[in-house]
Amino acid sequence: MTLLIERRELLERFKKGERRALEEVYRFYVADVANFLSRGFSFNSRDRALRFSGYVQPFDLDNAIQETFTRAFKESARVGYDGLHSYKNYLLAIARNLVLDEFRNREVAMSPFIEAQARVEAPVVHDGEEAPPSAPMSGEGSAGHSAEQEFLRQELSALYAAFVERLEERDRKFFHARFEQQQTQVEAGAACGLSHMQARTLEKKLRERFLKFMHSKGYLEDYGAETRPVRTA
Repeated sequence: MTLLIERRELLERFKKGERRALEEVYRFYVADVANFLSRGFSFNSRDRALRFSGYVQPFDLDNAIQETFTRAFKESARVGYDGLHSYKNYLLAIARNLVLDEFRNREVAMSPFIEAQARVEAPVVHDGEEAPPSAPMSGEGSAGHSAEQEFLRQELSALYAAFVERLEERDRKFFHARFEQQQTQVEAGAACGLSHMQARTLEKKLRERFLKFMHSKGYLEDYGAETRPVRTA
């Protein structure tokens, strides 16, 4: 189903930025964006054939999803959609450009997610196309990563674990439910005895604390906070 092509009244309300229209579009396409950002895609950079292997940690994935919709729901992006071609492809192109922008701006921090493309040619994914499965690499470890990439993966995993360990029991429980189990705000909040409003406030605080923590460790130096669309139950 091509939602915005078949429902012209929804397209009109969406372009006007009506909240209910934005929520409906978000709910309809969020799984497609999550799958795309989890599977990864191939791209070229400075004459190098590279592959974004996809986000594994729920926190990274959720941040990328929310940032994709933040960009897609800006007025310029809504108006820029022509209503004739697949909105899913339009949205996935935005997700792809988000990853590439992150790679250009923070290549070191993004390196755990980037792999050199195997010598066996694989189709390069263009904006909006589904990503092919990652091809195995030869001459490196079984996971296909260089020693430096593997070190960065281990370091980031250790930092993530250290951050979670510092949280109070209730915050740790919420963090685990929301970002590792990928529960909705309502579900994660209910598990901790919180109202929806309290859960929303706690999530915002935890995001800010995590990003500040990573910044203090030398990552995300160019991070700029923006308001993100929040998943609702």
